[in-house]
Amino acid sequence: MAERDFILGDDGDIQVRNGDFVAGESLTQEVALIMLTNKGEIRHDPLCGCDLLKMTNARMNRAQLERLVRVQLERDGKNWSDVKDGINLRTNG
Repeated sequence: MAERDFILGDDGDIQVRNGDFVAGESLTQEVALIMLTNKGEIRHDPLCGCDLLKMTNARMNRAQLERLVRVQLERDGKNWSDVKDGINLRTNG
């Protein structure tokens, strides 16, 4: 079953159409938000987040980066095999 939630625009604000919040398929949006979040930014789940900003200059190979993202997505109930093909992970290691 597809994830459904409020849809955010490119600026991160909730989209509104005809005075109502826009709802729709949100799996891609939820994955992106988890990847963009740093640990401690979500008050009710301070361990949520990939800390990718902090990892910008880290020596990390693709397997390590994939594991980091996979663990965070699985913590949120996402199935890695459902989303891995839509994620482009690049490393400097």
